[in-house]
Amino acid sequence: MKEKKILDKEQIQEKIKRISYEIYEENFDDKSILICGIEKNGSIIAKRIIKELESICDINIEFISIDLNKKKPLNTVEIKYSKSNIKNKSIVLIDDVSNTGKTLIYVIKELVKFEPKKINTAVLVNRDHTLFPIKINFIGLSLSTSIKSHIEVKLGNKDIGAYLI
Repeated sequence: MKEKKILDKEQIQEKIKRISYEIYEENFDDKSILICGIEKNGSIIAKRIIKELESICDINIEFISIDLNKKKPLNTVEIKYSKSNIKNKSIVLIDDVSNTGKTLIYVIKELVKFEPKKINTAVLVNRDHTLFPIKINFIGLSLSTSIKSHIEVKLGNKDIGAYLI
């Protein structure tokens, strides 16, 4: 199957901006929030959201990088941040695409151990194939696809966009 571009560079930026405003609306009364990006694309999107948030509000924003093996997430979640600083903080967990919710649920399982105030989730593309009890709070694009389809988000210097493969 030939890949089809579903979001171009400008559309991705528009989605990031809208998600940023939604995050601010949800957290406007907080003094600080933690923005967690799941490596690799989730972290790139998270950093872009932080840049947008810094231009629209004065909330203290901290970045957390989260790494895991997405094919085998159990016991592979690595939170690159002082876990003691998570307690009683609002968290927004960000990834590029949500397929089944598996990646997000495993990361949330680890984050909740540190007693955050709340956890919200954000994705650029939600495929609506949830197999795990996860709710995406902030969605750039909802896309109903066949389970066999694949979404690839490219955020480098070449062919920036989201593609249906």
